Amino acid sequence: MKNYYASEELADILLNNGFVEITDVKFPSHSKQIKENGYNPEKAKRAFRINTKDLIIFEYITVKFVHKGNGCGAANMRKELSESELKSGIAFFKLPFQTRNSIMRSGVAIPTLYNEYRYIQETPSYNNPRNKFIVKAFEEVVL
Repeated sequence: MKNYYASEELADILLNNGFVEITDVKFPSHSKQIKENGYNPEKAKRAFRINTKDLIIFEYITVKFVHKGNGCGAANMRKELSESELKSGIAFFKLPFQTRNSIMRSGVAIPTLYNEYRYIQETPSYNNPRNKFIVKAFEEVVL
């Protein structure tokens, strides 16, 4: 299984999944540096958005999943992401707003949402209204 890091490759995956880079707005000096010298994760920050409230931030070598712009707890930060953690992050931000809020209230860390998806797939009798949204979001993720 492949691991992912704050990199141009990860940025391309996010862009291919519907995210928009907003580094020029969120971190203008870093955006200028990237345009002049190329992207170096040890020297620059980047930010990506797929909806109005949530972000994926490359804070140097750390990837942060930020829900509702309210900062990021340690459970939602990674220096490296497994395929399932990356899929979890992308799928989470594709979910409807109410579903994202419900997941966050239940205490699930964004990078571990794959466990919920796997449980839904393995347990057809598990009937939660948000299940169809989670399955659809995971099926739409392209790595």
